[in-house]
Amino acid sequence: MLLDLLLAPLLALAAAPPRPGAAAPCPPDMVLVEGTHNENVQRICTSYRGGHCYSFFPGLFAAEPRFTPVRTCMDRHEWPNRAGALPVVMLRYVEAERECAAAGKRLCTEFEWELACEGPSALPFPYGYAQDPAACNVGKPYRGISERRLASNDPAVRAAETQRLWQGEPSGSYPACVSPYGVVDLVGNVEEWVSTSRPEWPHPSSLKGGYWSKPWAGCRGTNDSHGPMFRFYEIGFRCCKEPGAGP
Repeated sequence: MLLDLLLAPLLALAAAPPRPGAAAPCPPDMVLVEGTHNENVQRICTSYRGGHCYSFFPGLFAAEPRFTPVRTCMDRHEWPNRAGALPVVMLRYVEAERECAAAGKRLCTEFEWELACEGPSALPFPYGYAQDPAACNVGKPYRGISERRLASNDPAVRAAETQRLWQGEPSGSYPACVSPYGVVDLVGNVEEWVSTSRPEWPHPSSLKGGYWSKPWAGCRGTNDSHGPMFRFYEIGFRCCKEPGAGP
């Protein structure tokens, strides 16, 4: 595709190791995500069921109308960004913002997240063009929730309900669930807070990636329904920062 040809030199430069004596653009636990984000991507669906597309015609897509350059360092894993650690959930967007800020980072934007997931070829899933039920943690059975317990003012009640519903896995448990940039578990496991990039969404906070009971989850599709004070048993996050901004 023409877009791939145009981006190839830039991506090769981004992937190249730093010159001797040059500082690495990102800390060791983060990866450089650099390229052009396409605001809208149209693909040909080849397997459609239950209102969702599970596979797409490989290599063919149309992008329009807004293109945004992206260059960011992104946490390789879901917060707390450690391989083998359980992702942190039940934090509000504003609390996730504070966690990232305390680490010298910020929440990733919606566009940064999408580019990190789909790569320069605009893959619908981080690993390819067809949904693979074994690639990411997306196929766990849904468990009914108690909204009253999750919203309780008693932290012990909230924690007990969260634990009952929990079906997440330690970060990195699914070796195939890695994006073209090397970011892990963007799809499935826990849904992730991002800062909204599309002005039509109603809140500064959005959610990406689905969770462990959402088998159709892919790189596109934004949950724009929840404001910054919302929290839920399957919502986590990861952080970003500007390249070369220190440790």
